[in-house]
Amino acid sequence: MSVRIIFAVLVLLICSGVSHAKDGRWNNFAEDADLKYFLDQKTIISLPDNVHIFWVKSVAKDKEYFKREYNQNNLSYVFTSYELDCAVSSYRVRGAIMFDRNRREISKSLPDKELAFEPVPPESMLELAQDEICGKEKGVTEVPKDEEPLEAEPEAPTTSEAPESPKAPAGADEAPSIQ
Repeated sequence: MSVRIIFAVLVLLICSGVSHAKDGRWNNFAEDADLKYFLDQKTIISLPDNVHIFWVKSVAKDKEYFKREYNQNNLSYVFTSYELDCAVSSYRVRGAIMFDRNRREISKSLPDKELAFEPVPPESMLELAQDEICGKEKGVTEVPKDEEPLEAEPEAPTTSEAPESPKAPAGADEAPSIQ
């Protein structure tokens, strides 16, 4: 009986993990030799002027990577917050948080002052993030809801044709009624 309960609990845990992955929150959008990068779809914030704030989760492929790079034995993953200006292809780091295997914060680093934007490096993780975030907007022009789409310009009249005189609105000849 207890084996069935343990099995049922394991199945539920596995299924809940699968459903969390299916909700599309973390999208594995890039990898390099050492890390896998996941974009948090749920917390992308769009600001005016085509600027976006987002989080990237970096997970080491090799468990020894973080130990070598950061001298941290229990570091499991790193969250980094970026601000991306799609209009000019530039970014800045807003902060980073390191977590252990138990999801506890090990350290947090925030800039002392607002950093300047830097160009997005070609063939980088940030360029792939830019493709994910800004690429959805490229080539899509929306007409504002309160405006009608522009029609083609009318052809210019030839020299033998005179332009039509403006017409008064319907009912303009009638005097307005006073009630």
